[in-house]
Amino acid sequence: MGAEQSQFSKLSKKQLVSISVKLIDQDFPIGNPYESDYDDAYSILEEVSRYYSIDATHEDVEFFSKFLEINGEIIAELFANNKKEIKNRLLIEQLVIPVAKSYNLNYSSWGSCTYTNYLTQEFDSYDEEWVKDSATQQLNDGNWNIWDGQETSSTEYDNFEENDYSFDEVYDVDKSKIKNESVLDRLVIENTSEVIGSLDKKTLIKLKSIIESRLRLL
Repeated sequence: MGAEQSQFSKLSKKQLVSISVKLIDQDFPIGNPYESDYDDAYSILEEVSRYYSIDATHEDVEFFSKFLEINGEIIAELFANNKKEIKNRLLIEQLVIPVAKSYNLNYSSWGSCTYTNYLTQEFDSYDEEWVKDSATQQLNDGNWNIWDGQETSSTEYDNFEENDYSFDEVYDVDKSKIKNESVLDRLVIENTSEVIGSLDKKTLIKLKSIIESRLRLL
C-alpha cells in the first residue's frame, strides 16, 4: 500500500499556484513546517482550504511546505515584478508535485516497570522438600544464578512509567524490504552450509542435480 498523499495533489497546478499566493502572503513555512510554528501553519492552510471545500490535514501542511520548497525558483519567477508572471503557463507547467513516501522510524523508549518471570530449573537433591532450600543456598553462594532457568511462559510486565524516548534511524520502507530480504538470504545460506556439511556423497550428488535443474529454469 502506498503512502497517504495530500488531497491537494489532485488539484491542477494553476490552482496550486493560486493557493500558494495566499499561503506565502501569510508567511506559510517553506521547507520543514515543524521548525516553525506548526499550529500557525495548520491554521493558515485550514482557512485557505475552505475556498476549495477541503478539510486540511497533517499531510496537506507537509505537502505545501514541500511544494514551496522544491519549486522555489519557479515560484520566485511567478512572483517577480509584482506577480506579473503569475499566470505564465510555461512556468506553471514546470512546477513539480511532491510525492509522499513511506518510511520506517526506529525508536526506543525507556523507563521503569514491575515484571514477573516464570522459569524452571533442574536441581539434584536427595529429598523433594529440600530443593527450595538447596536453590536458596546455591543462590547465596553464587553457584547458581536466578536467570539461569528456562522460561516456562512469557514475562508479564505492569506499572509502566516512561522516562524518555529517542528517535533513531529513518529509512525508506521499500529499502527496508530489500534489507530484510538480504538478511534472510544470508541466514538461508548460513543454515544451508551447516546442513550440507553433514550430508553424505550420495545425497550431495542428488542435491546438486536438483539445484542445477532449478537454475536452468531461472
